[in-house]
Amino acid sequence: MTPSLRARVLQEWQPFGVNLSLARASSPASELVPEVMKKLGLEQRLQQSQVFFRWTEIVGTDIAHHAQPVSLRNGLLVVSVDHPVWLQELSLYHKKLILQKVQKCVGKTAVRDIRFRIG
Repeated sequence: MTPSLRARVLQEWQPFGVNLSLARASSPASELVPEVMKKLGLEQRLQQSQVFFRWTEIVGTDIAHHAQPVSLRNGLLVVSVDHPVWLQELSLYHKKLILQKVQKCVGKTAVRDIRFRIG
């Protein structure tokens, strides 16, 4: 389809009073969502949700295969672990490093502590 044909078809099909140049100038959703969340006062919740979306990136695939975040309330991140051995390993040896990585991702005030549990 040639550009002139495309423009003619769009002009025929567009509703009256719609400026096609304004439609092209719109922002993608990836830019709009953070702006809307900020205006609604939900910017911190958006940051906190990054823990869930970026969990594998934060902890690595091995740990993410056995442990997943399930809730984040009042600065406490609860992580569900699939086996008691992993619970012990993460609680005793990796908790501090995971907490540092999570805080680097979402901020120190958003996550103050991590609790691991079976299930």
